[in-house]
Amino acid sequence: MTRIECLQFLIKLKINKMAQNKHNFASPTVTSNYTGELALPYVHAAVLSAPTLANRNVMVLENVRFKANIPIMATADLIESGACDFKTDAATTLTEAVLEVQDLMVNLQLCKKNFRTFWQGDDYTINNGVPDDYADALLLFVAAEVQKSIERNIWQGDKTGSGTHAHFDGLITTWTAGGGTAESLTNAIDATGTVLAGLGEIVALIPEALVGDYDNTQIYVNPQTLDVYNIAVGQLGGGYNNATSDNGITRFSGYNLVSAPGLAKGYFVIARPQDLVVGVGSADSVEMAQSIDMTPLDGSDNYRITMRFAVGTQVPVPANVVMGE
Repeated sequence: MTRIECLQFLIKLKINKMAQNKHNFASPTVTSNYTGELALPYVHAAVLSAPTLANRNVMVLENVRFKANIPIMATADLIESGACDFKTDAATTLTEAVLEVQDLMVNLQLCKKNFRTFWQGDDYTINNGVPDDYADALLLFVAAEVQKSIERNIWQGDKTGSGTHAHFDGLITTWTAGGGTAESLTNAIDATGTVLAGLGEIVALIPEALVGDYDNTQIYVNPQTLDVYNIAVGQLGGGYNNATSDNGITRFSGYNLVSAPGLAKGYFVIARPQDLVVGVGSADSVEMAQSIDMTPLDGSDNYRITMRFAVGTQVPVPANVVMGE
């Protein structure tokens, strides 16, 4: 199911639920204020429809309240020479990485006057409120914008920075804080003439423990890299099928090339999905969505949309991950 299909499905689900429960918000002066549970699907859709999360290209932990502890187990001396006695030389070390979600919100105020002619023509008045279908459309628009922002922040986020992706620490920032050092490629992977050589450099950087694990090890890149890669393969004379498997998965040297729209152009990440963890908040504690017609409340001609949610990232074992550009 695509992102748009997911959002459309949630809208239909919401409308059907309203009909089944026979909620009557209509009045002579106010049309339909959505609050609480009825608007909640938009929040979940906005967060979980980010491509990296929707496609489960990383491990997603849902219903995280404040923080989650991720256990990390390491063993040593599991195999030893055969003997009659039971020996306890094998050592197991259990540590944990902490994923903490960041509380986030959207507070948007719109003047209904700017949209009134699109609703019901010149006869539409301030006292009629906001039509149900337009309230849905506004919520859908805001959810889609939140989704795009979440996708970028998942990868590039730095909450101590002053950039546009400062909502929470993304996977790159979290990995760097855990001791990761970015690699530098000689050949850029966002240009047709150098992408093949650049991808070859990336394969050479795969950690020894992951080499040959074609089913799990992924190379995450910006979609532009996939585009120029397919073009480069086509220019070799073998056609695009040499770069794409029968299942529509793009591969290089046996490893999956995964589209990550939130990554900057030219950047790459080598990891297994379980090595990259994104946590989202608990629906019953931190998620809320409201669309509020302010006319009957304060006499203004405003319409407000609010959303509250929480997201965070963690890279439990930085040594299993390689990043760079």
